[in-house]
Amino acid sequence: MKKVVAVLICGLMTMTLSGCNSAKVDQLNDQLIQLTQEKEEVIQEKNKLQEDLSEKEETINRLHEELMAIETKYDLSIKEIRLISDEMYKEGEPEGKIYGKFSAAVKIKNNTEEDILDIKTIARLETSYANYPKSQPKITVTKMDTMERLKVGEEREIVFSDFSVDHPEVIQELIINVVDRGEVAKVKIPKAFPPGVED
Repeated sequence: MKKVVAVLICGLMTMTLSGCNSAKVDQLNDQLIQLTQEKEEVIQEKNKLQEDLSEKEETINRLHEELMAIETKYDLSIKEIRLISDEMYKEGEPEGKIYGKFSAAVKIKNNTEEDILDIKTIARLETSYANYPKSQPKITVTKMDTMERLKVGEEREIVFSDFSVDHPEVIQELIINVVDRGEVAKVKIPKAFPPGVED
């Protein structure tokens, strides 16, 4: 009888241990499956990021080539036009808008393989009215700068001073023309009423 009881106990222990081992195996399998799925998701995300990166690099290269083509289209290119004013809002909703006198700093680059002499640059301030779209713009100010020499690949900034803004509803545009061998660029003047003044 004792032998039978011992056999039964051993059998129950074996079944219990087998059940524990089976549950542990199932748990490990579940973890393995979950980690494998997470790994696949990470790999897919990595591949997508690499594709996005490749597309962005291609776009950057294309834009760079287009920019270089534009820059070298002219012997003399206008790299930048900056509007400078002590009567310009520095913060708030009208930030960057001018309510008085201003100057324009123009950066010009020599794109050729030779020095260029006697470079004439003209700045014209044109005025037009939004209510009269068919009317021709009126040139209100014309200024000229002459640069004696611009070396190969050199960039230099020239400044046109003493422009004034008109009524904010009047459209004003500054036209920069590097005469003969350069490009023409245009910038719209951002304007606002002076502090404390309303329409």
